[in-house]
Amino acid sequence: MLFYTISNALILLWAALLCFHKPSKSKNLVFVLLAFSQLFLISAFRYDIGFDYQMYAIGFRNMTETGFGTLTYKDWETGFILFTKVLGLIPGMDYQWYMIVLSFIAILPAAIFIYKNSEVPWISTVLYVNIFMFFMTMNFLRQMIAVSIVMLAWYFMKKNKFFIFALLIIFASFFHQTVLVMLPVYFLVKMKPCVRELLIYGFILLWFYTASSNVFDLITSFFHEEYRDSVFIQQGVSFVYAIFPVFITIAAFVLIKTETINLTNENKYLTNLTFIGTLMMVTMSKHSIIERLSYYFIIFMILLVPVIYQSLKTKGIKYTTSGEKTIDLTSAKSRKVVSMVFLLLVLALSNLHFYYGLFDHAHGAYEYVTWLKF
Repeated sequence: MLFYTISNALILLWAALLCFHKPSKSKNLVFVLLAFSQLFLISAFRYDIGFDYQMYAIGFRNMTETGFGTLTYKDWETGFILFTKVLGLIPGMDYQWYMIVLSFIAILPAAIFIYKNSEVPWISTVLYVNIFMFFMTMNFLRQMIAVSIVMLAWYFMKKNKFFIFALLIIFASFFHQTVLVMLPVYFLVKMKPCVRELLIYGFILLWFYTASSNVFDLITSFFHEEYRDSVFIQQGVSFVYAIFPVFITIAAFVLIKTETINLTNENKYLTNLTFIGTLMMVTMSKHSIIERLSYYFIIFMILLVPVIYQSLKTKGIKYTTSGEKTIDLTSAKSRKVVSMVFLLLVLALSNLHFYYGLFDHAHGAYEYVTWLKF
């Protein structure tokens, strides 16, 4: 735990040196390069970190030994199998180098995603680590590639280029089929975030909570039968993991209502994606398998939080209640205080998420060890 705490402290140090005072595009670039180089080294040189680490290490050996005579292995997708076999052709490639390559594939898209899209890259980077997106990349290796492709597809979603977006999602499905959920989501995110939407999703969530066991029984009768009656369906994870997403979702809806957040298409999509991810993280307290789907949406939360922070910092809050009482927090001092309070809450709740996950050994995040034997 001390190792991960030091790593997080270093990210905050880079942020303090480069981003807190007079941030600029060039400073943000240096920060992202420093922070994600650090995360790459942690991921690339780890040993046995991630519940699925050994499974993929053994899988690499088995898949490369069988050659191209077969493109099947376990229930893994063809694209990932083919990708692994091609890597196996490189002289000197063993499972440790394999993990280095996969770490690069995980870290580079995330760095680009944050640098290109985040209004405050250092906040997004801290959240990338704190809400366990980084640890997910060291555990769900096939899905990690799919999530990386979704990050690259974000540009085409916000530009309303469905055809290219769909091609990227279909390509990602050759690494993890769950990513196909993003195809209908492309249309769902166009809804305006409002109370009506909140009620609709709330009703869906209530229905799912009452009928989910029957739904999973039906699905697993013909798809991924190995999960039927497994702990992934029968047991959930702690609701603690849903606290931070719920807070961000509520904050976003309130600030959209007060017109603090400019409801551009991009902000509307980010809010809806975060909202859907939050519903999934609430639901996974009953069925842990839903966690697999949540990461396609929670990754966009790390972009929404800086939008909220910047909106509070530049516009503040002004709202007239039904009783004609006006709440006015738009003065320079009020904006500074409100945005700082929000930021402190973000850091506090995301750190709660992070340290609870470490104590819970989420994604197999145990004491850090490298294959260099230190």
